[in-house]
Amino acid sequence: MRRILTTALAATLLLAGCSQEPTAAGDELALAQSAQLIAQDVATTSRATHEGWIHRLLDTLRTTDDPEALAFLEQARAYRDSARTAWEAGDAAAARAYARLAFRAVLSAVIEIYPNAPERTGLAVDQAIVRIEQFLGGRDAPRIRAILGHVKALRASADAAFSAGDKVTALALNLRGIEILHRLVEHVRDAHRDHDDVADTEMEGVGY
Repeated sequence: MRRILTTALAATLLLAGCSQEPTAAGDELALAQSAQLIAQDVATTSRATHEGWIHRLLDTLRTTDDPEALAFLEQARAYRDSARTAWEAGDAAAARAYARLAFRAVLSAVIEIYPNAPERTGLAVDQAIVRIEQFLGGRDAPRIRAILGHVKALRASADAAFSAGDKVTALALNLRGIEILHRLVEHVRDAHRDHDDVADTEMEGVGY
């Protein structure tokens, strides 16, 4: 699978790189498709996505007794149940708030097992940004560049949170950045204004 993805990525970038002329606005979606492949390739290599971290967490806890991580995970499941109850009662705002608390509890469990998760995830985001910007070169891609600017701002906020000792927020922001890059085509095509909300909703829906 990884070989197929890498081959497709190489072919796409080769075709896109044949012309160094500024790209018309109508072609920005094609550039977004190539940029999204780059971000996905980085994620395949680093496994620094929300799904990757959670899968590793669950695999580790099957054979490792870590009371604190297990407690965080149990707390997350309780929040998730509360979110479901609130949703069934028609309270969407409360349901969303519980879903966010559940996701943060899962991230706390991840950090308990993998203390360097925030740093590794931040490095993956940085690598994806650099590679996408190198691919774009001087091409005209205002929507893509605006999204990249937003992800850079998330990275700055994540670093600030990490420096303040809030590893959970740092990891959450870095994961949000990756998720936004993984949905780059949708954000460009559908003109999403709230990239953060789209990314967070997708991540909070993962099973654990």
